[in-house]
Amino acid sequence: PALMETVSERVEIEIAAAAPGVPLVRHALRGLLSGLDVADEVTADIALAVTEACTNAVVHAYPNGDGEGTIHITAAHVDGGLAVTVRDHGGGMAPRVDTPGLGVGLPVIAAIAQSVEIGTPEGGGTEVRMRFALSGPAE
Repeated sequence: PALMETVSERVEIEIAAAAPGVPLVRHALRGLLSGLDVADEVTADIALAVTEACTNAVVHAYPNGDGEGTIHITAAHVDGGLAVTVRDHGGGMAPRVDTPGLGVGLPVIAAIAQSVEIGTPEGGGTEVRMRFALSGPAE
């Protein structure tokens, strides 16, 4: 069962590293963003980027696909933006965006997020930290 904790400005979810968990993350993000009065297209973009990050974790972190691993997602409303971290405990992926086959998702994420950092947290695995603007592009 997915673990969900929702506070008005923060959501934290842990899902099994398998495709069925990913829509839960999208649903939780939409709930958080609707409470923050974010435009639909911005919400859709953020949901897409975070979905890509989760899908990368499912595909790359646990390549044998036995669904044994977990992915931990936190999203928080910070300084008028949204900070999202997607963390897995898998074999880790090289933090090089130019590596072939590392995931189609990264260019998508980079195009949507204001910033993306990929790192290896203590204890191994991979952590993708994304920051999104919640208002549309400045006119």
